[in-house]
Amino acid sequence: MMIKTRRKKTDRQKQEALLDELYREYIRHRAMKRAGGCERCHTPKRTYKELQTAHCHGRGRHTLRWDERNSAGLCGACHMLIDAQPTEKEALFHRLIGDEDYERIWVLAHMTTKQSPVDLKLKEIELKELLKEV
Repeated sequence: MMIKTRRKKTDRQKQEALLDELYREYIRHRAMKRAGGCERCHTPKRTYKELQTAHCHGRGRHTLRWDERNSAGLCGACHMLIDAQPTEKEALFHRLIGDEDYERIWVLAHMTTKQSPVDLKLKEIELKELLKEV
């Protein structure tokens, strides 16, 4: 019988996991501050933990993975809806961040991290500061 062993996470993977957690928490807190709940349907929520973090451009786009313009705090139903309907997603993000920032994140989404590198330590500091503000 063969026993599968799990690989230990690299330092980079650990840093990314920490950033993901800080980012999710910030986006959901921000949604509570902005809309009192879902940023699309404005359904009130008791706590930020009832919201999900929906990305305009997926998390695989590392140039935008932790960019606060790229996400919104949504209820589960709205998250499923915008992921199934790209035109609805585009309209939502145009409304939330404006046309100019939408164009900027579109450009960043189509760049590589070589063209636009991400400093993970700096991003951690930025996210911790943003969390203090909400």
